[in-house]
Amino acid sequence: MPDEARTGGDFSPGSGVEARLSALEAGQHAIQVDLAEIKGTLRNVPTTFQLVFMQAGLILTIFPAAFALLRYAPPH
Repeated sequence: MPDEARTGGDFSPGSGVEARLSALEAGQHAIQVDLAEIKGTLRNVPTTFQLVFMQAGLILTIFPAAFALLRYAPPH
């Protein structure tokens, strides 16, 4: 079994701690950037209350319009 498979890294057995630490820091920075992007996206998602309020508003707008159309429609 190669050393890479046992250690979980792609570093040669003689590589120093500095190289591994810099790779970890780069990975941490990438994760922080991804989390900030996800956090910004989630701020734009409406809450449950907002969704229910929008649905209620839509229903309360459509029903009176439908009844008005039925009232002024010619009889058959």
